[in-house]
Parts: sequence; structure tokens; C-alpha cells
Amino acid sequence: MSESIFDRILAYLGTKSAVQKVADDPVLTAELLLLLHIALADGKTEKAEYTAILKIAASDFGISPEEFGEVASYLKDFGYETTSAQAALAFAEVPFERKVLLLRHLLTIANADNDIDPKEANLIRKTAELLGVTPEELHKPH
Repeated sequence: MSESIFDRILAYLGTKSAVQKVADDPVLTAELLLLLHIALADGKTEKAEYTAILKIAASDFGISPEEFGEVASYLKDFGYETTSAQAALAFAEVPFERKVLLLRHLLTIANADNDIDPKEANLIRKTAELLGVTPEELHKPH
């Protein structure tokens, strides 16, 4: 299916919405799904964890807090059947540094409420194993 002139103009002008940017990038989609999964891993939604996600989304992905609600809705619809392991597998071919950064983001969110729940720790550990990142590599200064 070919792009319409409108699609090409939007791409040229860089006016894609945050949802379009996420939808067009499977690795970013997977990363954001994992960030949301870690926030929900302990079964409760803490404001501190959500604030940490918003900060990461804005600083690292250019998704403003105002846009994040739409992105989260898209991810809920898109990824409701996507497991954390499936999302992590999207990182198989990304540079090692980005894998480490993802894990650091997961740790930041899990620790945002000053309590890393065993379910959060397990999700981080399993993700690190899938990505081939050791605890030593994760804790090296960056």
C-alpha cells in the first residue's frame, strides 16, 4: 500500500503525533510496554512510578506528559496480549547500551516509590537475562 501525499507531507514536516511515532517504532513500543509493565508489576499504581515514566518518556523519547495519555491508551490496545518477555525480545538487535538503559529505566520506575516489590525485581531480572545483561554490567557507572 503506497503512502498518500498527506502522509508524505506529514512525514516531511515531522508532525507525527506521539502515538504515530510509537506505532512506527516497534522497539520503542516494546520499551514503553516494559516501562508500563514494571509500574503495574506489583499490582498497584503509584503516582511516583507514573511520574518516573512521564519523566523518562519526555527526556528520552520526546513524548510530552500531555501526549503520554494517548500513547498509554495506544499501548493498552496494542499490547494487552504482549508479555514482558515478548516485549524484551524486540531488543534482541539493539545496541547493548540501549539494553542497559532500558534496565536502568525499569529500576528507576520500580524504585520510584522507594520499594522494589519482588514481582518488580523478578521482571527486571528476567528482562536482564533475556537481554544478556549481567548485574555487574547494569551497575557500571555510565
